[in-house]
Amino acid sequence: MTLVHFPRMTIQPFDATGAPNGEPIVVQGDTNKGGTITAEISGLSSNPLKTAASDIEYWISQEGVGEVSVDFTLIDLPFDAEAKILGQKTTEAGITYVGNDTNPPYCGVLLEAESLAGDSAYLGFFRGKFAKDKETLNTQDPADKKAPEGDSYTFTAAGSPDDGDQKGEYVAKYVGSDATAISTVKAQVLKKATPKP
Repeated sequence: MTLVHFPRMTIQPFDATGAPNGEPIVVQGDTNKGGTITAEISGLSSNPLKTAASDIEYWISQEGVGEVSVDFTLIDLPFDAEAKILGQKTTEAGITYVGNDTNPPYCGVLLEAESLAGDSAYLGFFRGKFAKDKETLNTQDPADKKAPEGDSYTFTAAGSPDDGDQKGEYVAKYVGSDATAISTVKAQVLKKATPKP
């Protein structure tokens, strides 16, 4: 399935009990609130395990997933939102510290896209942690101005601990227009109230 467009992502940080911690962080191109550029998902297949017998590859197991992760390119994510998802300490004075006590919270992530047929597409990750390995500073040549580039983030996913269809699963994917299915994915990923049929 080919997905086009990437207008919005929603990040819901969780507290130590796995409950939503504050309002979701919505990245959808609003002024001074950040925008989405790319998301590349990897690790959706596990490495095959093979057994040879009778001079052939007799048995192959490829159950489960690999190291599920998402590499994001985002632009202009607000400093407070970035500090929260990266587990960095911010004081009342607005100073953010990065060091030995930096510990990202678990987050749920919902990506919104569209299929080539024009259907809405939702990809949800139930639980994982964000990382941003580096900061880049560039001088700007007044004679050769360039558009700003986005920042790179990695989200490492884990299986859902919650009961229900999503227990032990890493990703929820839905393509279509059924309101109940869309609400269910949002409720499972962002841990909002489960919709009634």
